Amino acid sequence: MVEFEFVNVGRPGDEKKHATKVRRHVMKDIGKSRRKPKTRSETTIARDVLVAAPEPSSGGPSAHGQAAVSPLDECRLGDVVFPIKMNEERRSLARFLFTQARISYRPFAFTWLSMGLSDAGAWYITLANAVLFLNMKPGDAKPEFNTNPESMKWYTMSLQSVSKRLADPKEEGKQGLITAIAGFSAIGNFARQEIHMQGLKRLVDDIGGVEQITNPILRFMISWHDLSGASYRNSHPYFGIPRDSIIDTNTRGDTTYFKLLLDSWNNSCPYLGDIQSALKATAAVANYVNQHCQNPKFWVDDIRGARLLTPALHEVLSLEGRALPNDPLDPGYSGIAAREAFRRSSLIFLAALKAKFGGMAFELGRHLDDFREISKIPYVNWVVVPELNLWAHTIAALEQESDQRSWHVSAIVSIMKSAAFTSSKQALDIVRGIIWVEVLFADKVEVLCHEIDSTFSATLS
Repeated sequence: MVEFEFVNVGRPGDEKKHATKVRRHVMKDIGKSRRKPKTRSETTIARDVLVAAPEPSSGGPSAHGQAAVSPLDECRLGDVVFPIKMNEERRSLARFLFTQARISYRPFAFTWLSMGLSDAGAWYITLANAVLFLNMKPGDAKPEFNTNPESMKWYTMSLQSVSKRLADPKEEGKQGLITAIAGFSAIGNFARQEIHMQGLKRLVDDIGGVEQITNPILRFMISWHDLSGASYRNSHPYFGIPRDSIIDTNTRGDTTYFKLLLDSWNNSCPYLGDIQSALKATAAVANYVNQHCQNPKFWVDDIRGARLLTPALHEVLSLEGRALPNDPLDPGYSGIAAREAFRRSSLIFLAALKAKFGGMAFELGRHLDDFREISKIPYVNWVVVPELNLWAHTIAALEQESDQRSWHVSAIVSIMKSAAFTSSKQALDIVRGIIWVEVLFADKVEVLCHEIDSTFSATLS
């Protein structure tokens, strides 16, 4: 019987040392397993033919009549109910995943590990990820499955499992199958991810929509990866906001100034009316974070992060695009440009929060690049709703590298002059009263303020 070797982490930072130990141990086990002769009960794997082990009809461990054991419980690996037949190579990868989930924080790692145990196809894709994680160094970006033959083997077996059941009308709509396809949507290739998301959308629509999924974590994972892809592509999401999202937040009067600004839009800039709901949702996120982030465990609560960010992301990404008029004298020219600036700044802000929760914010660089191009649009009067424009350019500037934000700084200085401000401190006081999380930007403010003040002084000489 194979058992866990538990690792105790006494000090912050020790998890990296133990992670290396675990990786070496797992690679040794995998090496031994590959030298063992195959038995009849194990999966036969060849380079050109991949034959998966027989699957239970339900696609999950419940077919065994046993309760699945939580990967985080104090248990022996042999007590865990797996959805496929396990040999020593597979158990070694599972041991690595379970140990990593215990000693280090990777957003949604435990969530997907638990969900992976519910279905054969989902477990194969979990093993594919395990191989990639096993060979990654701290700080490495997750590579594609096809960069590693072992990972590609498990990925292919997952595809075979899913394809077989998609062809069976009796299997369509089962949540195990939906879980497996949702696992494909978690990959970093967003062109391929969209294909999987489209197929998942059709499958979920056939059962009556995402709210018909009884597993609340699966609902959130589908929505989360949908929004991650939509944000990267700057497109509308495929799914709605799942129930149990954190929407009703207690703002405690923190947004009084911001609400007064929104109320003034109807008279000064009617072209911005439809973005108010998205900005209010983003402000609600900021207020919730400011109220709860003092708890040291807040930033490692991945599910709460998803529940919090999902409604605001959905609001922002669901906004219809508007074409900029060709004529700068058009009454809506500056307002439409400002609307897009506000929308992009909200996405930048939410992506920065996502990264703070430990998530991979692949979309952040794309939104920063696009915002920089927006700030260069000629003949835009950024003094339209000056406070919001000041906020938008400041948020983008804070997340942008110093050598890439000269356009933002120039726009900030221009708005400061129109408002008769004489220092960056006055400008930042306004920005902090709109949508702001101090812990997110505290270490970046000083450098930006120095650049703003230097540019402002240069305009006076």
